[in-house]
Amino acid sequence: MSAEQLLHQAASKNAELLRGLNETEHASSALQQSQTYLDDLDREIKACDAQVKNLEAKTKTELQDHKKYAESTARRFMHRAVGKKEKFAEKATKEEREYVEALAAENEAKSRREEWIKNRDEARKHHALLEDTDRTHKNLQAELDALYNSIFAGPSPEFPGEDQKEWAMREAKDAFNTAKQRQDAEFQAVKCLQDAEQFMFQALQSLDEARSHSRMDMFGGGTLSDMMERDALSQAQNATEKVKMLVQQAQRLSPDIQGLGNIEISHGHVMSDILFDGIFTDMAQHDRIKDSQAQAQREAQTLRNALLKAQEKSKQLQQETKMALARLEASRRELQQIRQDAFERTARPPTYDQAVQK
Repeated sequence: MSAEQLLHQAASKNAELLRGLNETEHASSALQQSQTYLDDLDREIKACDAQVKNLEAKTKTELQDHKKYAESTARRFMHRAVGKKEKFAEKATKEEREYVEALAAENEAKSRREEWIKNRDEARKHHALLEDTDRTHKNLQAELDALYNSIFAGPSPEFPGEDQKEWAMREAKDAFNTAKQRQDAEFQAVKCLQDAEQFMFQALQSLDEARSHSRMDMFGGGTLSDMMERDALSQAQNATEKVKMLVQQAQRLSPDIQGLGNIEISHGHVMSDILFDGIFTDMAQHDRIKDSQAQAQREAQTLRNALLKAQEKSKQLQQETKMALARLEASRRELQQIRQDAFERTARPPTYDQAVQK
């Protein structure tokens, strides 16, 4: 079957798919706006939840203060006995007013939260409809791509310019896939470095605790201080091992990331500490802990610099991926347009010269 016959055969399906795409084209951008709106609503509700919690606590306190005066016969009798009846009434009125104001603020906050929740429920319904429409749009686009590929895939000398546009689209697709892979790898590398920084912070905390226990040990802290020092050093060792593992994983994902130097955690010498425990061995161990701290602090700064560079590179790669995607979409539209033009030319009645040639 000739290409022209294939176009005639697929003309009605092509027109149907194009109509559907035109009707659902708005969904993608509307879906992004809807998601932004939902995120804003979630933030507002979270803020309202915190506010309501605080106001409930305040209302409870004000109610307790109010009850002290409103329900306390003993307080009333004592104020009356010492001639301060008016002062008691004034204080009771003040506590009642503060309770009423607190309760009103609480109810107002709860009302706002209910309104935000109602808006979010409605927004979620609308978002779900947009998701369905966007899914329909993508399915229609996939159908149209499959239809066009069944007719135009491979060399198509009958349609001038189509092969060049198809080749350009393939190149753009390859470029986008490469950019996306680099972006994803750098994103994961950043995540590894962020996790490593958390463990580095834990290591520094543990070393600080070990140094504190070591100081106590020098001044007669005894076995308990020594045990706590060793436990803190063990925690620091575990944390630094995790730091090294995560940094190595980040380097495999992104070879440009700078590695860390060695962080030597000194656990002391068990036998010498037992046999020759004294101020000099304690001071020597204290100095070794300080050296470990200094190493860890230097490597923590190295890690921070590596993370900042990786984050900057991740942003750059994200922008490059965005540009590659824009080029891919543009090339797709151009390819789709030249194929649509082929359908339209086939659907038009032949000119006199074309009819004579046939």
